[in-house]
Formats: sequence, structure tokens, C-alpha cells
Amino acid sequence: MAGSSLSSTAASEQSKTATAATPWLMPVAAFVVLLGAVWLSLYAAYVLLPFLRPGSVVIADAKFDTLVKGAMFGPQDRNRVMVFGHSKLLSALRPRELDAAVGPGFRSYNLGLPGEVHFLPILEAALSAGNVPTHLLLTIPWDDKREAAGFADVVRDDNALASTLFPFRNLPRDTALFVVQNRNRLSDAVRDVEIQRSAMLNDRGWYFIKSQSHYPGDRLPDDYALPADHPARAEIRVIPEKSVARARLEQLARQYRFQILLVPLFFRAGEAAPLPPADNAKLTTISDHPLIRVLGPDYFTYPPALFADPQHMNPAGAQVYTADLAKLLRDSGAFD
Repeated sequence: MAGSSLSSTAASEQSKTATAATPWLMPVAAFVVLLGAVWLSLYAAYVLLPFLRPGSVVIADAKFDTLVKGAMFGPQDRNRVMVFGHSKLLSALRPRELDAAVGPGFRSYNLGLPGEVHFLPILEAALSAGNVPTHLLLTIPWDDKREAAGFADVVRDDNALASTLFPFRNLPRDTALFVVQNRNRLSDAVRDVEIQRSAMLNDRGWYFIKSQSHYPGDRLPDDYALPADHPARAEIRVIPEKSVARARLEQLARQYRFQILLVPLFFRAGEAAPLPPADNAKLTTISDHPLIRVLGPDYFTYPPALFADPQHMNPAGAQVYTADLAKLLRDSGAFD
């Protein structure tokens, strides 16, 4: 009887402990469920309403999700060319005009990404989709990091961590901006986003960044200058000899048998010193296996009238840059 009494007492104590724990578990479980529901709702809105995102994000997503996953090249394309860079290239290179200027059998794509200097992710996305180039043109070299980012680096990078866990974190702000800026033409604004996206895809990656243009005719004044300009200093291109990105790029080049050319980007006249004309014909081999060459000067310089804003070209500037790059490619013999 005593043993039975003790067992009953122990059972009663366990019941009290479980009951005491219940008030803590229920709110926590409710919070987790609510948090999950909010996360799923915001993620669904982020995916289903892409027009609410900033234009740069819409363009970058379209390049990753549509442009490089479609059939980029055909059997008639002897030279299959992908050109990489950031938003300056995005606004400056017109692939259809480049193809026509270089000659038959040449087909190119502008894979410049706004606000992004890392080109390996979109290159790997294209290769995974079966789009294999014969040539890569790099307007900016690979970075100089000699170690791959580890888990600790990701955790320490607040912005990257937030982007991974909450890709929709800017959705409330973007939604408010979209509504305020287009409150009298919401349906037209949604249509405009799709029109611009489709135009970029049709132009094989070229996109005019009109939203940052604040001068008549999308043209900077002839005397335009910024305090940060350094007209007497040349911006010499630095090409790291060793890095994780270079090693990966060379691995892909050997695997898929494509060549790599580093080609000039550009600066606004007065932003940097012009380079000597002798540099224009430069063709330097920095690796044979795989073949990596540096072509032409480190950069071109153009008058402010060819720019829509301090960094990005207007359509007239894009035609001039494309023509200069085409001449450089033709004269190099790299595509003979």
C-alpha cells in the first residue's frame, strides 16, 4: 500500500510538471505557426507580384530565370559569346548591333547585372541549361579572394544572411513606393514593368537605365563633372594572378572549352585620364590552358553627352561603345 501511495504521488507530481509546462509551450507553438504563416504569405507575394520589386531586381531575375535558361545559341553560331559585367555594361552593350558589326556566325548576349560584379553564378546557370559559349568577354576581372566563403563568413555577413532567410524583406517598402509613385496608373505601371522586362530579353540583355536619368534628352551636359572625378589619374585595370574565382573560371573553361577575353569598359571624360592611343591594339596572353587574353586598352573614355547619368550610357552612347568594341574584336583576330 505504501508503494502504491508513492507511485500515485509521483504520478501526481509529473502531471503538475506537465501542466506547468503547458502555458509555455502553447504560446511558443502559436508564435511559430504565426511566423510561418506570415513568412509564407510574404514569400508568396514576393514570387507572385514581381512587378513590385525594384527595376534592377526585375532585370537581374529575368536574366537568371529566363534569358540564360532558354536556347541562347543555334548550330549556325560559330562564335557563341557571353559578355559579363555590372550595370555599366548592362546599359552600354547592344548585342544585335555587335553581332552585325563583327560579322556572320557571331551571336552575343549582354549578361551584365545591376549592382553585381560576380559573374560566376549566372555563367554556371547558363552552362547548366546547356548554353555553352565559345568565348567569354569580361569587362571587369575576377576578384582577388583566395579562400572560398565558409559558413562563418555567411553568418557574419548580415546582408547576405538576411537576403537568404528573408528574400522579401524589402517588399513592404517596395510596395509602398510602387503605390505612391503610380497611384494614378497602377495597371499601366504593372504593364510597363512587363514591357521593359520583355524588351530586355528581346535585346539579349541590353537595358537602358532611364530611371536614373534627370537631364533633358537623357543626356548629361557637356560640362558635367563631379567632385570625385580625377581627370589626371588613369584607372589601370588590376587582374589578380590567383583567386578562387579565377580557379573556378579556368576549371569551367577547360571543361567546356571556351576562351576568355578581358575587354575594356569605359569612363566618362573627366572621370579618369584618357589612355594613350597605342594601348588600343594591345592583345596580351596571360594563360594558354585555358586561353585567357587581355584585349585593347584598360578602358575607353566618352564625352558626357553619351551618358544618361554619371555612370550609365544613354542609347546613343550604347551605340558608340558597341561599335568601338566590335572594331576591337574584329581587329584582334580573336574571332577569325
